[in-house]
Amino acid sequence: MDSLPVKWQRYTERAVEILTRYQSTLRSPEEQELKASIGKVSHIFQSELFQALLGKPLPCSPLQSLQPRV
Repeated sequence: MDSLPVKWQRYTERAVEILTRYQSTLRSPEEQELKASIGKVSHIFQSELFQALLGKPLPCSPLQSLQPRV
């Protein structure tokens, strides 16, 4: 599967930024469940799995640096 175009990666980053800003405005007790849900969604968008699905290169882990290069 080819990676998504860079513009879609930027759209995802922008969406996370917007969600995070919105989350910071939620203060009332009635909004706490929504705030927690938005936090979970933001966390998923920032996860290595989601980033890999977008085609972003993952940071090199210590184990990867030990593997022989072909």
